[in-house]
Amino acid sequence: MTMEDNKQRLIHYLQIGKMRGYSYYTHDEQSSKQHATEPNRLIQYAIQKRNHQYIAYYFQVDVDQMEIHEDVAIEEQKEFGELESALEYLVHRGADLTRLAPFKGQAPF
Repeated sequence: MTMEDNKQRLIHYLQIGKMRGYSYYTHDEQSSKQHATEPNRLIQYAIQKRNHQYIAYYFQVDVDQMEIHEDVAIEEQKEFGELESALEYLVHRGADLTRLAPFKGQAPF
């Protein structure tokens, strides 16, 4: 499947209201020592169409502060009238659109 096919498939699922997204940790236990001074973060991206609006979601929290994430996490949920604007927002926040897939784990919406 080509990258264009993947994008068209993503657009199709978003237009019918399916949620797509992913989450990841910025580095894991086996990462190099260069990350030793950088905190390990959980980052999530998601997007879904609801009521003719596209909801884009971004979440970031340092792993060592997960127990107080309500106080320290960055969590943004923005509505857009156009799909391209919502996707641009996610890219601006660092998302890799090729990774957007059915959300695994606890869904943000």
